[in-house]
Amino acid sequence: MQYTISRNGDTVEAAISGRLTFADAPHFPRFLEEAMSGTKVCRVDLGGLEFIDSTGMSLFIHVYDMARASSARVSLHGTKGVAFEALQRAGFEDLFPFE
Repeated sequence: MQYTISRNGDTVEAAISGRLTFADAPHFPRFLEEAMSGTKVCRVDLGGLEFIDSTGMSLFIHVYDMARASSARVSLHGTKGVAFEALQRAGFEDLFPFE
């Protein structure tokens, strides 16, 4: 998993690319802290996400939980291919707007 984060006040533009798998779980808390701390709006670009496994999907549950706890709005952008299909099958459209 590679990611970038750009912050403008309480709005964050984040991008995750590569593969998001169980191997990334130890690194995901850092992403959460950087992306969600003090954030009211977070747009996550997944256009470069090539693959996501069940552990990778579960990491987004932490994003959802943090967003709910802080009343932040998180949306997913650019999701395509196998990553989109996996997130769609798992019902993530019920948790996050896909834009």
